[in-house]
Amino acid sequence: MAIVKMSKFDLVIFNSKRAEILKRLQRFKEVNFVDINLSDSEDENDEINENKIEGVTKYVNNEELTHIEERLHQVRSAISLIKKYDVRKTRLRDVIKGNENYTFDELYKKVLSYDWKKISSELNDIGAQYANIKSRISKKYSKYDEIDLWERLDVNPKELKQLKKVNSYLGTVPLKLKGTFIEQISNLSNTYYEELKIVKDEVYYLVISLIEENEAKKLSEVFRDSSFTVANLDIDAVPQDYKDKLQKEISELKKEKRKLKSKIKSYGEDLTDLEAIYEYLQNKKLRITESEKLAQTENTNIINGWIPTAKKDEFEKLIREETDGNYYLSFEEAKKDDETVPIKLKNGKISTNFETLTQMYAYPRYNEIDPTPLFTPFYILFFGMMGADVGYGLVLLLATAITLKIVNLNDSMKKSVKFFFYLSFSVIFWGFLYGSYFGATIPKMWRLIDPSSEYNTLLIGSIAFGVVHIFVGLGIKAYMLIRDGKSLEAVYDVLFWYMALAGGIVFLIFKLKNLSPVVTQVSMWVMILGMAGIILTGGREAKSVGAKLGGGLYSLYGISSYIGDFVSYSRLMALGLSGGFIASAINMIAGMIAGNWAGMIFVPVILVFGHLFNMFLSFLGAYVHTSRLMYVEYFGKFYEGGGRPFKDFRTETKKINLKD
Repeated sequence: MAIVKMSKFDLVIFNSKRAEILKRLQRFKEVNFVDINLSDSEDENDEINENKIEGVTKYVNNEELTHIEERLHQVRSAISLIKKYDVRKTRLRDVIKGNENYTFDELYKKVLSYDWKKISSELNDIGAQYANIKSRISKKYSKYDEIDLWERLDVNPKELKQLKKVNSYLGTVPLKLKGTFIEQISNLSNTYYEELKIVKDEVYYLVISLIEENEAKKLSEVFRDSSFTVANLDIDAVPQDYKDKLQKEISELKKEKRKLKSKIKSYGEDLTDLEAIYEYLQNKKLRITESEKLAQTENTNIINGWIPTAKKDEFEKLIREETDGNYYLSFEEAKKDDETVPIKLKNGKISTNFETLTQMYAYPRYNEIDPTPLFTPFYILFFGMMGADVGYGLVLLLATAITLKIVNLNDSMKKSVKFFFYLSFSVIFWGFLYGSYFGATIPKMWRLIDPSSEYNTLLIGSIAFGVVHIFVGLGIKAYMLIRDGKSLEAVYDVLFWYMALAGGIVFLIFKLKNLSPVVTQVSMWVMILGMAGIILTGGREAKSVGAKLGGGLYSLYGISSYIGDFVSYSRLMALGLSGGFIASAINMIAGMIAGNWAGMIFVPVILVFGHLFNMFLSFLGAYVHTSRLMYVEYFGKFYEGGGRPFKDFRTETKKINLKD
């Protein structure tokens, strides 16, 4: 339950063995390559090209990378095309079945046995045809809509343009200028006009005018005054006949489209195979991109990286088998304060499911400790206190247990479900203590506290949990300082704060309650000594005496932040109460309409959906606010983070479950 110990390796192999070594290392999985810097100078301003180690160059393979990206695009397009028309994944049995399971060897055999290049190529061709037909149909619909505007025109517009004694115009006038247009054009004796259609704010017209200079001049003025816009209807048929022709063409194209769609659906059984191929190609691409971190000479490859120290023997055995003993390999255990060491976490059965919370905040540095097992018990306890209801906890327990039992989940999803599985026990436990069963109480059922009436007790308990939580955080800080040989700093930064805070809390409680005068007096002096210690040591890094005292007083002022931290834990009470009151309100609403025919219909609906919605809100609030208590109030006392995560030599598969 800690940060995995790491060792750095330097490996030299012959060029001919590079591809096979990388394949074997991908099966090995737990290797994090280091990008080899060929500069022999530590000055970042020096040009790398001027400082290259003689005879050593970076390994580059752009051609193979381009090729694999083309293959990935081809397979990805084929998968997308099948998925677009595949309905099988919506079936419950397919959801339960989940992704296909493969080992790395099984995946490689699939690539060799399945003709994926042919299938993906066929699908891409069909997809291109399908897209082309869709585009043609869309264009014809656009043309149809354009012609539809002129459907009342009963002559061929091309023939109108060929008339020798008259000019013909098709165009539009804004609806607000229709009166102006009609008034002015009606005064022209040698001009005919016909209104064809009104669409939104425009009126469509046919205008025929005698070819005569004076008439043309007057018509031009009419067009200008009425904002007449000439339209170019470029068809060689009567609009209605052209529309009929377009409808037939669209109908034929739709038939072709349906045939292609059926053809795509016939490839449905290839989906899971193509998804497996896609994940294989993704891993192959990773091998190519990671190989660019290597260096090479004329005959050899130089590989640097990190592996877990416990895996050194297995790693060397793998290299020895693959190279027939022709290799050079050395190991160096990571130094404690080396910030370049990649971080890999290893936790127990329960804590491992809470690692995501640590990763969301920040990975620990190599010289820190993994906070996951240190906050897991508190997280479970606080989440349950906020969700507190036996019924809600049982629903969460059953839902997660059934999902883990019957659904084939990948490792990431399995961890997420287990995370809520373990939290459900705490929700049930606190629900039992509060006597809450879907927001209701059971007569004569034992309970420790009634939240609706004993909220003051609940508030005090919440803050007490906060005190313990923060004190544990300070204790962890003390441990880390002592571990690093800084025992005096543990006294200055932890013990004095323990004295000031604990002494102050005990003093206030015993003073206000008029309890033991001896304890009151002792706690007061403990508090005073703690505060004096903070003042004298809080500014110890300053040079002058005045600055030291000023820094110490400022450090003591930090006690106000501790008070704020303690108050933050009141949310443990607040969220538990809010969820319980909403649940009670749902029950009350259902009870108000029960007892008649409408109640038989609506009461089950209100109870089921109401409680499901409240359950979602309660668990969401508990997740967010418990995380906040960990990140702000708890981590702030001992944890900094900033480590770089260890990246396994595998892609994170989404379409299959890749087993070791």
